[in-house]
Amino acid sequence: MSKRFVTILIIVFILFSFTGCWSRREIEKLAMATMIGTDKVTIDGQEKWMVSATFIKPRDLASQGPLGGNGSGSDKPTVLVSSIGATAWEAGRNLTARLSRREYISHANIFVIGERLARDGVDQIIDVILRSKDIRLNTWVLVAKGQALDILETEPEFEELLSQEVMGIVQNQPVASKTFTIDIKRFANQLITPGQDAVASCIEIFERKEEGQSQPGNSSDKGNGQKAVRLAGTAVFRKGKLVGWLNDEETKGYLYGIGRAKQGIISLSVHELDKKDVAFAMTRASSKIVPKVEGDEISFIIDIKAEGDLQQHDDTRSIARPDVIKAVEQKAAHEIKALVENALNKAQNEFEADIFGFGNRLHKRYPQFWKQIQQDWREIYPDIKVTVNVEAKVRRTGMITDTPAVN
Repeated sequence: MSKRFVTILIIVFILFSFTGCWSRREIEKLAMATMIGTDKVTIDGQEKWMVSATFIKPRDLASQGPLGGNGSGSDKPTVLVSSIGATAWEAGRNLTARLSRREYISHANIFVIGERLARDGVDQIIDVILRSKDIRLNTWVLVAKGQALDILETEPEFEELLSQEVMGIVQNQPVASKTFTIDIKRFANQLITPGQDAVASCIEIFERKEEGQSQPGNSSDKGNGQKAVRLAGTAVFRKGKLVGWLNDEETKGYLYGIGRAKQGIISLSVHELDKKDVAFAMTRASSKIVPKVEGDEISFIIDIKAEGDLQQHDDTRSIARPDVIKAVEQKAAHEIKALVENALNKAQNEFEADIFGFGNRLHKRYPQFWKQIQQDWREIYPDIKVTVNVEAKVRRTGMITDTPAVN
C-alpha cells in the first residue's frame, strides 16, 4: 500500500467525521432565554425555589399573546415564564412544562438573584450554575432589591428587550463608577477565595417620574407612573450571604480603593476660587494595597493615584494658574480619600465583610503568618488599621483656560 494512498484514506476518513454535529440544535425549535432570575418563596408554609426566565417569542407567534400568560400585551417580543420546585434544579427543569419548545438558556446574558435568596446564601444556586453546561460563566450577575421576578416583569425604556437594556446599562457603568459589575466566574471566585468577601451589582425598580422622565411641556406621558430598572450601588456579601448595600458614593469609594474606578465625576468646592464649583472628571486611576506585619500587628496601606480633567469651572478667573491647579488637586485627593474611608468604614464596622480582599493580600504576602491567623481573621478584620493615601493630578483644563464672562 503506497504512502500516498494511505494519506488520501486518512483525509477521507477525517472529512466524513466532520459531516455532522452531534449537539446541533435547530434554532426554530428552541425557546431562547434572554434573562434568568431566581428567588426563594413561601408556598403553603413551605420554602420553595422559583426560577423565572424571559424567552424570545417566535415571529409566527408574536401576535398570539404570551405563552402561559405573564403579561397582557400581544406585541411584546418576549414572554416571562416562572416555575416552582423544592430545589433550584427542579424549579429550572419545571420550566419545560410551560414551554412548547426546548429551552435554550445559553443565550441569556443576565442572571438576577432575588434579595431573599441572597440573604439566605448563594452557595446552592452558584453550585447549580457551575455544574450546568448551559449557563455561560461570562453571564452578568445582578442582585435585586426585592424579587428577581419583579425585575424580569419590568418593561424596558429604550430597548426592545429588557435584557438588551440591562446589558447596555451594565456596559455603561465604567462611565460613572457607581456600581461593581461582575460575571458568574469572577463572582464564584470571590466566594471561594480565602480572605475575600463577594460583591455584585444591585438592580432595583424605580418610578420613571422620579427621575424626571415626565417634564412640564412634554406632550408624552409615557413615563407617568411607569416603572423601569436601574443599577444602584453594590450588594455586599459576608460568608456568601447578602448583608447589605453600598450606595452610589460608597461604591465609588470602594472602586477607587480596589483600583476598579475607570471614570466618573467628583464635584469640588475650591477655596482659592471662592468656593466655586469645579468638576474633576477622572480619566485614569490605580490602586495598590500593601499589607504590613510587625510582630502581631497587622496594618494596610492603600495608595491611590488618580488623573483627571477639569470639565466645569464656575469662576471667571483663570483655572490654569499653578496655585489653582494645586488647590484642585489637593481637594480632589481629599474627596477621593473621604470616599474610600467611608466605604471602608461601612465594610469593616457595619458589615464586617472583607470586600477589599485584605485577607487575600495578607495570604499572598505573608503565607506562613496567614496560616496562623486564618481561622481568626473574621474577628481580627474589623480592628485592622488601614491608611489611605491619594495623589490626584489635573492633566487637562479643557479646550479653554478662562470661563467666559457673560455681560
